[in-house]
Amino acid sequence: MGLIILVSFFTLMVVGVPIAFALGGAGILGLTLVPEAAGMIGAVPQQIFNALNSFPFLTIPLFIFAGTIMAEGGVAQRLMGITGLTVGRGRGGLGVAVVIAAIFFHGISGSSTADTAAIGKVTLPALRKQGYPLPFGTALLAAAGATATLVPPTIDLIIIGVVANMSIAGLFAAGLIPALINGAGLILVVIVLSRRHSWGGGLEKVTLRDAVIALIKAIPALFMIVIILGGILSGAFTPTEASAVAVVYGLFVAIFVYRDLKLAMLPKVFRETIEISGMVMLVISMGALLGFGMTIGQVPQSVAASLQHFSDSRATFLFLVQLLFFAIGMFMDAVPALIILMPILTPVAVSHGVDPIHFGILVEANVALGMAHPPVGVCVFAACAVSKLPIERVIRPLLPFIAILIVTLMVITYVEGFSMFLPRLLGLTE
Repeated sequence: MGLIILVSFFTLMVVGVPIAFALGGAGILGLTLVPEAAGMIGAVPQQIFNALNSFPFLTIPLFIFAGTIMAEGGVAQRLMGITGLTVGRGRGGLGVAVVIAAIFFHGISGSSTADTAAIGKVTLPALRKQGYPLPFGTALLAAAGATATLVPPTIDLIIIGVVANMSIAGLFAAGLIPALINGAGLILVVIVLSRRHSWGGGLEKVTLRDAVIALIKAIPALFMIVIILGGILSGAFTPTEASAVAVVYGLFVAIFVYRDLKLAMLPKVFRETIEISGMVMLVISMGALLGFGMTIGQVPQSVAASLQHFSDSRATFLFLVQLLFFAIGMFMDAVPALIILMPILTPVAVSHGVDPIHFGILVEANVALGMAHPPVGVCVFAACAVSKLPIERVIRPLLPFIAILIVTLMVITYVEGFSMFLPRLLGLTE
């Protein structure tokens, strides 16, 4: 049965069926054709309902709503204002500011594509003005937006927490230091290449008054991060409650503080939120349906047994997992891969002595890498949409960033302390 499901899924993908329908279609086909699943087709509606009947999943539309509000509300401009004045001067300075601003903005929006688009609209003209080639600026923007996906409140970590039964608060805390490691790698590449090619301006004089004004403008946006992370990690409220607070605070800042979000723009914000949330929820429900069919066909047990056979050590197992997710990232979006594979692989990881929270983070680090490289990298497409460049012109400048992200991925994978320091410090381990 497992072979029928996998062959039908990849066949549907190859002929161009949308990913959600490929997932659901393969699952239903397996339930229909395989003798072991006789009579199970009637359980499909219940499986779809059960997949979405999860309280933590309320965070997904709410965080998407909050991120859309902040993206339309002028947050990117304020963040680039303060980062540009502090680290954005000199050779490579503006490129460094792009990486830092992307990480901060993701802590507010929770969306890598929104992060890439919003920061790109503000920074690409300035990068060109300071001599950065447009293909390089686009590649930097894609890599920065992708690596920021480890910064909470990312949707992927919520999905990992729900489908693999992990602490979402623990995952949020665990993603912070790995995100900074990825960011440091990108900054190193930017500085080296900028100094080699003389990209970026000189050290312009900045007055204390300018710095104070930029900081004051950025404080309301930065306080969103304090509310979300501080509230969750301190135990003041759950991730679901934090998402609701983020919506209320985001509306207040965007409408009454920055005044960039007009009431006439709210229908657009609602529409984008509904469209993105609907797509994510559809993929989740159809992925659960595929998982139901695979469970009946005992595919998880077969995969686990195969991994145990080929990986006689913890290091080998983790390498095979990263190889698997990297290969999948070449042709599939992250959400269905996480829904299908995390419930299967997490118990195997635990049997090898890997902490489940660390396992979730090292997988998400691979997802971040997948967002930064073609042919499916969503952040690459978002950056190219902003710069209006064909993706072919961005591939070569992307290579140094992909190389450093592979190095940092190995560091995050094999040095568990980077992921587990904050969860253990805050008592969020399971």
